[in-house]
Amino acid sequence: MSNIMPHEMSEHNGRPSADAVESVSIETLPNEILSQIFGYLDTLPPSYSIEALHDEPKPDITSSDDHPLKSSSLVSERWREISKPVLFKHAQFIVRKHPSGRVTLSQQIKPFLDFVSSNSLHAIRSFTLLSHECGVTDDPQGEYRLNNPANFWFSLFQVIDPIDLLIVAAPEALGALTSCRVYLTEAWNFDCPCHYLRLQRKTEASTVRLGAAVPDKALNVTSDSQADGLMDNTSANLSSSTSSGQGSLRNHHSNASALFAIRPWDKLLLNEGSFIKAYATYEFWLRKAPSVNLIGSATPTDKAQISPTIRDMSYIAMFPMCNHFADLTENLPRLDRLYCQLVPRNEILSDPRKMVQVESEDLWMERNASYAALMRELFNSPPSNNYQHLKIFESGDAADRAAWGMAVEYVKRAGNGWKVGGDGVFVRKQEDIKPSEGETEEQPTTFHGSLIRWAWNGTAELPVSAYPLYDHPMGP
Repeated sequence: MSNIMPHEMSEHNGRPSADAVESVSIETLPNEILSQIFGYLDTLPPSYSIEALHDEPKPDITSSDDHPLKSSSLVSERWREISKPVLFKHAQFIVRKHPSGRVTLSQQIKPFLDFVSSNSLHAIRSFTLLSHECGVTDDPQGEYRLNNPANFWFSLFQVIDPIDLLIVAAPEALGALTSCRVYLTEAWNFDCPCHYLRLQRKTEASTVRLGAAVPDKALNVTSDSQADGLMDNTSANLSSSTSSGQGSLRNHHSNASALFAIRPWDKLLLNEGSFIKAYATYEFWLRKAPSVNLIGSATPTDKAQISPTIRDMSYIAMFPMCNHFADLTENLPRLDRLYCQLVPRNEILSDPRKMVQVESEDLWMERNASYAALMRELFNSPPSNNYQHLKIFESGDAADRAAWGMAVEYVKRAGNGWKVGGDGVFVRKQEDIKPSEGETEEQPTTFHGSLIRWAWNGTAELPVSAYPLYDHPMGP
């Protein structure tokens, strides 16, 4: 029954007058409705931007001036509590340099983990770790030990279970966090204050793989079933023992990296930033960049730390030297998809401060040589090692127009199902992969293998053409 008296009705339409309608405040809405409203204010973090991840690495990649959900959470205590599950869906933690220098990673992150537990924020989907400290360690004495971040990662993944992990750190810190070797002797030649390492997986793990170590046979995984078996059967505990450093080679190497073994990651992105500064040095092509050795290429005794479950890898760098890029081309992990981007998309080439004493022709020549080496491996006869399994190669860079035209003519003659799928794109169907007529095992086709997509980011006339490198169609 209405509480509005007849005399409060409007004379014109019989509806309640404005004065009679009781004002409604958003505070009267139930928590469930408010939670839905806050959900519409949720936006992806800046670190999810492909453009940002493929650009020159910056420590402030997570910073943004647009944060409506965070602003709303500051309105009242009630709004804060209601918005927490959405607000902390994408979390970050910053490792700062402690005055005493004796605070371990596990000690630093404990307040954050306590906060997550006390507020039941276990549904964190993505986690970003930013390190402002180069000498990262989880040892109370500040020493570097084999896999000493293991307890840190175990503690973290006992509380949260993100499907997206981004580490923003200097090469030295990234090496410590991943238990990988990093060569630092010539780091001063390079202008790369931080790198990006991003790991992703499709769904949350059904069980927490604490203490799992990847056995040596993981290095020669040749099928998906083998990879799954390795992850399910890795039960050896990660050990910690003091490493023996050799000069500036800090060895965080062990039988397995806790970070890679703790979850079945399937996608990896590594952005090593700009190599341009080193081109101003004498014999720049011999310079060794500070780079985490994920694929075990520094010495013959090194073993790959990359998880055997990873099938999609993106490598981004700004004009890496061909000798450095060769570490990837010669030690390619077992992948289904490889993405490379070697040319910057920002205006760094127009910045006189970045190009001091640098000959731009050198940059493009190294770019061309790097891709030529990769093309040679892709279309070897027959494809060697893990190239025989690669299904997709994509580049964020434009192909040299002259070299591309030559490749198109060659593909038309070679056949084997290949078709031009667009400017800079070759495609074929899986069922079209078959030996050419009259082909023998001793003389396999150039296009024998699993590759079904070979795509550039269009074509362009490059400052230095790659055409002279291709004396025969698929390699120098």
